[in-house]
Amino acid sequence: MRSQRKQPPSAGKPTSEAHSTYTAGLGAPDCRRYRRTAPGAPTVADLLRPGDRVATSYNTGGVVIELKEYFYAAPTGETLSHWTIVYVPPHRVAKYGGSDRHWLNECVAVGDRILMLFEANSDEVFVVGRAQSAEAQRFRTILIT
Repeated sequence: MRSQRKQPPSAGKPTSEAHSTYTAGLGAPDCRRYRRTAPGAPTVADLLRPGDRVATSYNTGGVVIELKEYFYAAPTGETLSHWTIVYVPPHRVAKYGGSDRHWLNECVAVGDRILMLFEANSDEVFVVGRAQSAEAQRFRTILIT
């Protein structure tokens, strides 16, 4: 009588590469291909500000309420900067709670585009509406004589 042994999960199956720091931490192969913001180029914080409306390539989005910078210690020995964009649905901007908050993690500015840190991740963030700055508001004056 022969006993059947299960094959290890990786036997005969191609392994997908890591597309985030999370999946790399779970053991997905990190092919060490990262996107970087060029020195002196605009960062995510330069391209976005709270109040801007964003959309993603996978049909989510909302109004930006916060931007946070983080760093990834890559296996290459580099420390790579990336950003988290915190947003809420447009109809909840005036009053939102913790469950309304959503995160776009590991964002990197490449030229005028917002892409993900890992090249294996093809997601993109688009700015679809700009917040009106206080300086841009025009006041109308009426001269009464």
